[in-house]
Amino acid sequence: MKTLRLVLIVLITSLLVPAGMARTCFDGLDFKQFSTPEGLPNSMVHQVYQDRDGYIWISTFYGLFRYDGYEVRTFKSNLYTPGLLVNNNVLCVKEDYSHRLWIGTHEGLCVLDKRTGIMRKMKLEGISKHRVNEIHVTKDNKVYLGYIRGMAYYDEVKDTLVLMTRNNCGGEVPEQINVQTLLEDENGDLLIGTWQDGLFRYHLNENKFTHYPPLDNINSVLALFQDSRGVIWIGTSGSGLYKANFSSDKKTLSIEKSYKHDEQNAFSLPSDYIYSIHEDLQTHSLWLGTRNGVGIMDLVGEGVFVNYKESDSEYYLPVREVNTVFRDKNGLMWIGTKGAGVFHVDTRARSFNVFYPRGNGKSFTDLISTLYVEENGAFWIGFGYGIDYLSGNKKITLVPSKRPYHISYSPSTCKVLLAVHDEGVIVCRDGKIVQQYKSSNCGFVPHDLVYCVHEDRKGNWWLGTYKGLGVRYQDGREFCFSHLPNIDELLSKEITSVVEDNDGSLWLATNNNGVVHITGNMEQPEDLHCKNYCIENGLLPVNTPLCFLSDKSGRIWVGTEGSGLCLYDAQNDCFKSVHLEYNLPGDMVGSMEEDNHGNLWLGTNQGLAKLTITGEEKGRVRIFTVADGLADNFFNQNASFYRHGTFYFGCSRGIITFDSEIMKERHADISLCITDILIDGKSLEKMEEKQRREISPLTADFTDKLVIPAAYTHFTICFASLTYHQPQLNNYAYRLQGFDTDWHYANADNRSAYYSKLPSGEYIFQVRAANENGDWGEVRNMEICIEPPFWATWWAYVVYALLTVFLFGLVWWEVRRRLMLRNRKYLQEGETDKVHHLKLQFFTNIPSDDEKFLQDAIACVNRHLDDSSFDVPQFVDEMVTSRTTLHKKMKSLTGLNTTGFVRSVRLKAACRIMDENKNIRISELAYKVGFNDPKYFSICFKKEFGMQPTEYSMKSAKNA
Repeated sequence: MKTLRLVLIVLITSLLVPAGMARTCFDGLDFKQFSTPEGLPNSMVHQVYQDRDGYIWISTFYGLFRYDGYEVRTFKSNLYTPGLLVNNNVLCVKEDYSHRLWIGTHEGLCVLDKRTGIMRKMKLEGISKHRVNEIHVTKDNKVYLGYIRGMAYYDEVKDTLVLMTRNNCGGEVPEQINVQTLLEDENGDLLIGTWQDGLFRYHLNENKFTHYPPLDNINSVLALFQDSRGVIWIGTSGSGLYKANFSSDKKTLSIEKSYKHDEQNAFSLPSDYIYSIHEDLQTHSLWLGTRNGVGIMDLVGEGVFVNYKESDSEYYLPVREVNTVFRDKNGLMWIGTKGAGVFHVDTRARSFNVFYPRGNGKSFTDLISTLYVEENGAFWIGFGYGIDYLSGNKKITLVPSKRPYHISYSPSTCKVLLAVHDEGVIVCRDGKIVQQYKSSNCGFVPHDLVYCVHEDRKGNWWLGTYKGLGVRYQDGREFCFSHLPNIDELLSKEITSVVEDNDGSLWLATNNNGVVHITGNMEQPEDLHCKNYCIENGLLPVNTPLCFLSDKSGRIWVGTEGSGLCLYDAQNDCFKSVHLEYNLPGDMVGSMEEDNHGNLWLGTNQGLAKLTITGEEKGRVRIFTVADGLADNFFNQNASFYRHGTFYFGCSRGIITFDSEIMKERHADISLCITDILIDGKSLEKMEEKQRREISPLTADFTDKLVIPAAYTHFTICFASLTYHQPQLNNYAYRLQGFDTDWHYANADNRSAYYSKLPSGEYIFQVRAANENGDWGEVRNMEICIEPPFWATWWAYVVYALLTVFLFGLVWWEVRRRLMLRNRKYLQEGETDKVHHLKLQFFTNIPSDDEKFLQDAIACVNRHLDDSSFDVPQFVDEMVTSRTTLHKKMKSLTGLNTTGFVRSVRLKAACRIMDENKNIRISELAYKVGFNDPKYFSICFKKEFGMQPTEYSMKSAKNA
């Protein structure tokens, strides 16, 4: 039966699709152009190349451009980067295994170190013209260069270019010969195509050249390629395409086949001038870039070319000269043209079929509103208006002026039930109407606008209508719930969909009133209980459910408009949106089906999604779009069906059909690169060398650790998944460990992560990417070090510690000093007389001879008490002794030197005078005891007694 159904689909499709539409796998290739309107700075392309990281490099007549699928970065000498390249006419590029990009220009060679971003120019000595036509990097990382005047290689040890001549090579060396192309064959030898000198071979192990006999009269080789079978193909200038054979010793060459352009044969070579050759591994075909478009030859059926060119209406491509053809890591075929920029195309076989039930092929634009496929393969298809019944060659159109909402099957009656706008329920069999139920002729249709009819396990019919729920029981009883007394008003709302749970309860989708769950005795309407799940009570994220699915495990899924896919949480009795959790596309799920393996297939507003909910790959999402062969990315509400392994999804451009068992998934290489790092809004690579090296010595994509000084407040990390088929459908997730608690998700329009004013410390930035089919790649990590400001560094804390110790010591000293002063004051406040007595005792507690000497000295000073000119020499004279003897005597008896003794006697005299005369002024007192400066007197007094003279006078007065 399944075979019959598939045959029927093919038969119907063949009848509706015009003849001549499916001749080869190369028909209708969807080339996507990337030229000046799309952002390529110029459209004159020499070469397209993909480096080991995944970037596309486009060599043009006016500069070199790096493309990441979204943006173009320019490498050329201009106002902004003067002298960057030796010449802006870039003919070829090639990356070695040391991350160096070798750039061949019209005037010489440049080498870009991708790790550091440093560009250097290298000149080959010994030739007059320096145009580099071709660059080749061997498997052992040796770089060979094809110049317009010979061949050279790079000497890694000496860091220099070496011209290959008869002095350093054996055999017939191509000296002063225009080298056009280089190819390393499976033996490790280099094949060398030249202009008008034919083909050479360089035996790397022998360092010897072999020159083969002329291929033809022109003898110019522009392209060389070895296909997956090991066959060598030679593209020539004016002589077409050669399939070559070499002898086992590689010394002789024979041409097995040759192909040329034939004006009378549309499937011959498009041009005899072949600039580039590459193989498409997905279709096992040879692609040729020629002077007149692209030629594609199936390697299984050699000699037949499908030619995409400007002058062909069937295989039209707006190009003439194609300078390069190239296959990237993910199988896309690229072509570079002279004047039309770059094109790329995905040639893989499509797993989806599109069934156009009306109209002429892809011109079908009607709405598929609902569909059903019978067991015998017959189709019931609802459109914007009308329903078609297709069975074999028979086609019947029903209710052509009415809008259908739902088509279902009644197992109890073996009839098809149609829910049609204002037509109630129409019962059909074999494409014919056998009965019709409307509100006027039955008791279970509340309103003639019926949205759906569901037959439960017991054979009861449940109707969702504009005015609520209706039921027709198997035993013939009929009810409209809106007419029953004491019935929950929820059952009178507009009901658009009905599904039965495993326990026999019903779930209803309403129009803007959320979901209603009906439980109780389903055979007795008055015993039913309703619960509403809506945004108002927090039990459903939105009020617009579109479709239901009860899966094999008994889980209830609801597709909504706005919150996408929701799942019923029985434990918490609510619906939760899982759309973001599974990273599903868009925000709407209009149709759902489950396959035999328990996978969910979801029709969304941004493509078809396969959600794995069981097994090892639980949670994995696979997304399919028009790029995978879908007719449209928007799928209509409840317009899907699944039977015996085949899916049917309706959209506004036809019905998508596919077999879930043979569905081929494409596992692509997802290359994620850091395209730029902005520090305070300035690109890292545009910062001054010294500043840049402080942050990272490497370019953005090679930076594993970013050190951001405290002077900068914010940074931005830009990234891109280097997949080029549908880059606008790529998605990204990033987080900063140590700061973010969860992943941030971003689409292709927001490929950057911005962070501002982070606390100093160590972080890890993580980013990953998903391609257009939802395949997630590996996580890319980058260490982020936010340096603290100078006042928060370790050495600053050392200084703070030392200052703390110093301040603590200073405080301790000050406290001790203050305690001493307090003690002095206490003694002087309470025991002034005792102090005088102790001081007098100090001077009198001396042996008799010394006592007499000390008394004479005190008397001498007192005699000259008011004489400020009394000094040490006069004191010495009056004491009739030497200066030295007097000093020693004073020091031994009082501990003071001579000057200090005189000052001490004067200050004690001041105390006596203040004791006797309480009202004496300080200035008068100072002069009275031999001080010329009252201020100095006060300083000396405080130093001697720990207080100012005025303080002493007041305290003395209190004690009087």
